[in-house]
Amino acid sequence: MATIYLPTTRRIRQCFFFSLVFAIVAPIICIILGVEVHPREFNCRSSSSSPGDDSTSGSEGNENRIIYLHADLMSADLKQGTVVFDWSIVNDTCYYADYNCTNANIYFAANLQQSNIYMNSSNPSNNNSPTDPTFIWNITADIYDTYSDYPMFQTTATIVNPFSSQKSQNKHPISHSHTSNVYYPFDRYIAAVFCYAEDSSTNDPVNLRLNDTSGLVGGLQITPIVFPPSEFSGIDVKELVFVEISLQRSTLVIWYCIVITITFWLVTLTICLLMIMTVGFGFRQRNEIVVVPVTIVFAFIQLRSTMPGAPDGFGDILDFVGVLPCLVLLSICAVTMVGIYIFTDPAKESRRELTWSGLGELFPKIL
Repeated sequence: MATIYLPTTRRIRQCFFFSLVFAIVAPIICIILGVEVHPREFNCRSSSSSPGDDSTSGSEGNENRIIYLHADLMSADLKQGTVVFDWSIVNDTCYYADYNCTNANIYFAANLQQSNIYMNSSNPSNNNSPTDPTFIWNITADIYDTYSDYPMFQTTATIVNPFSSQKSQNKHPISHSHTSNVYYPFDRYIAAVFCYAEDSSTNDPVNLRLNDTSGLVGGLQITPIVFPPSEFSGIDVKELVFVEISLQRSTLVIWYCIVITITFWLVTLTICLLMIMTVGFGFRQRNEIVVVPVTIVFAFIQLRSTMPGAPDGFGDILDFVGVLPCLVLLSICAVTMVGIYIFTDPAKESRRELTWSGLGELFPKIL
């Protein structure tokens, strides 16, 4: 009895310690990955001087006035093609001036906003300069009126195709830019914000500067690119804000989708091998294993729905290379392995059983 008991005890001990180590290490690794690889905050800060640092802000008149904006990215809906920003005026160099400042109108490029005034009207769309300001900045009320409203407003940017002329000249620009949910989770999108300020009384341009940004959207990696005025104008113009926001799936989402797709194939190939052994070559199989493909078909559909931000229905690239072919193979296996009961019982004793020892006889040197 001792020769049997000691090896059994050793195996139980090894199993216990291996399970204990796995139960401790696996959650720690997953938590560390979740903390370190999750999407970073939508954050950029102007390289120009900060509010209040302009030494000439109050000494050279209204001509050098600078209005500072702060942008909060509140949400991004790739299915609807919108990005919502909350804007606030954090400072104005007129605060430090010894003269009266007039109101300033802040304009946003209407065609880059979902709230385009032409969308719900009979007026045709155009590329003229905006005539209706998005926000009117009344600095006098902000300073002297206790009951003035907060200098905050919200805009909804529209996701657009990349501006790169090189991509637009390609034969298949969408396949190069991946600006479509067909390429989920490798799809990438671009949203742009263009805004400037003018004096409300003289229509003279006023410097408008993006001071900093913030915001975080679950499952998305958001990268801002702030362009200086020299990027799109060869003349000396007042400061304005031109920001391009790149949106793509986070690294964790991409890896999760890849792992799920690999799992689909591993399970499908295992079921197919069981079907080949049971139906094709007549090996014995337990009854509970034979009905597994039927349940796996519905489990795959539910598992596919757990992919964060996946398009509704089927049609993305992972569906074509993973879910759909696996469902076809599983459906064939399910029909075949259930239909075998019409002709025979796969679990009856007269059928030969495929065992590891049988494989060992086939490959004695390997096993």
